[in-house]
Amino acid sequence: MKKILLRGSWQTKNIGDIAHTPGFLSLAGKFLPDCEIWLWPCQIDLGVREMLLKNFPRLRIAESDTELKEAFETCDFLINGSGPGIDSNGIQLWKDRTRKPYGCFGISTDGLWSEHKREILSEASFIFCRDSLSEFFLKQQELACRVIAFASDATFGLHLEGDHSAATFLQENGLEDGNFICVIPRLRYTPSSFDENVFFFSSPQREAESMGQVESDMAKMREVICHIIEHNHLKVLICPEMTYQVPMGRRYLYERLPESVRKHVVLKRKYWITSEAESVYSHAKALISMEMHSPIIFINKHKPAILLRQAEDTFKGQMWRDIGLQDWILELNATDADLIIQRMEAILHDYSAAVNQASAASERAMESDRKAMEQIRMILENDSWQKIAEISGQMAGKDPRAAEVDDKKV
Repeated sequence: MKKILLRGSWQTKNIGDIAHTPGFLSLAGKFLPDCEIWLWPCQIDLGVREMLLKNFPRLRIAESDTELKEAFETCDFLINGSGPGIDSNGIQLWKDRTRKPYGCFGISTDGLWSEHKREILSEASFIFCRDSLSEFFLKQQELACRVIAFASDATFGLHLEGDHSAATFLQENGLEDGNFICVIPRLRYTPSSFDENVFFFSSPQREAESMGQVESDMAKMREVICHIIEHNHLKVLICPEMTYQVPMGRRYLYERLPESVRKHVVLKRKYWITSEAESVYSHAKALISMEMHSPIIFINKHKPAILLRQAEDTFKGQMWRDIGLQDWILELNATDADLIIQRMEAILHDYSAAVNQASAASERAMESDRKAMEQIRMILENDSWQKIAEISGQMAGKDPRAAEVDDKKV
């Protein structure tokens, strides 16, 4: 039995960064059943450790120096999990101590960042990019890595047990199955810290950009919320994907809505982790989000999700186009409230068609992950590079995204 050490669980203040790990574990359980997965996490507090062990009781977690030493000695292969880049220092430590192979699964690469990271990527056994822009970019870099291909973000594999706290939250707030739409706000840049009234940023430029755009961005969201409630007789749940979005949702959305609208709006007043969020999302009708990973969780549930992408965000939004959801991604700088409303009204007008569209996108994402896992299995078994190259060629030859990526000139 091959043993894989997964480097991931990047942080717990973001339910997307939490979701990567159980998503990968579910994919591995389905497509690499003969492999044993160990986890080398960055952060698993706030109940995340308990959530992981509840859903994956055989998971080995390496946190202490002793546990990590055992993991390095025992595991055959390191995989850098889904995220906006790679942990080059962690991979370098693995290389120096073990001389064993490694690869990257479901990453974005908005530039190579440094010569060190370029070297790390070049020596990887495989790099699976979660968006086609990153894939296209890396293929132009003349890296020595022989497998650079597309595989959806590991969150597309997420399937957790139901969270009892979700049922309580739904009942207490009168949120019934299919009678509410979720809304998630976002600042242009993630603040480095915050309190209930102030956001603090790592640079004056990020603060100026974020605070300079927040009023116009949130005005669009408020107009959309008012329309949903006044014309569709649905409730709205304002909820967070990141911790700072709890006070943001209160200050810029909930408290600024007219009273006649606000009485039909539920505000999530506390942060939640992925298991509770997923359980609540499974009862919602649709989602409008400025964040990326809650939409993925909705698509997993075959529910429609509109992504409002901000220009300052990374390549990751491209994955919506990659899985056939180009009608459900709107560039916020070029979008007004009326266009968001039009897209949501189209979803609600023919909801069964929207569900089918979400289901088809989920299947596309899962198929890309299945192909990636098949290549990983072959690499772990030291199969021939010829077979690996053949599968890579098949994936590239059937990829309808190629022309669109070429047009991007990235």
